This record gives sequence, structure tokens and C-alpha cells, in this order.
Amino acid sequence: MSVAVENEEEETDDVAVWSINWRTVEAFLASTTCWREVPTMTRMIPTGLIYTDVEVMLRLRGFDDVAFADLQLMESAALAAFAEVAD
Repeated sequence: MSVAVENEEEETDDVAVWSINWRTVEAFLASTTCWREVPTMTRMIPTGLIYTDVEVMLRLRGFDDVAFADLQLMESAALAAFAEVAD
């Protein structure tokens, strides 16, 4: 006999994003090809966004409503997460 647990929390990779931040998240995700990476013997290490590439991507994709400073904040958090995973 099995018993179902109704309030069991399931681990997911989902992240909640406030609607006010959604365009910035979209722009950041669209910037995936704009990372500067340094090769090592075992992997590529991202060192930051190439801002000229990001500027062109934002303009060409119509992200006029996204603040560059917000992208830099996300870049900083991403670099910290990359470093944490690398350790």
C-alpha cells in the first residue's frame, strides 16, 4: 500500500522572475554569444561580456527598454556563479 504525500517539495531548476525584470532577463539570455572566454588546458573560463557586442545585440534585437547597468549586475552574478561551480 502506498501513501501519496501532497505537500512534498520537488527540486527544479525553475527560477521566479518578476515581470518588471523579464525584459532584462531576456536580453541577458540573448547575450549568450557575447561572452569573452579565456581557454585553459581543461575548459573555457568566461571573464565577462564583450560590451560592444552586447550593445549591437541590444540595438538589433530591439531591447531599447533594458538598462545596461541591469545587464552588468546580472553579468557580475553570473561570473560569481561560474567561479563557484569551477571550485
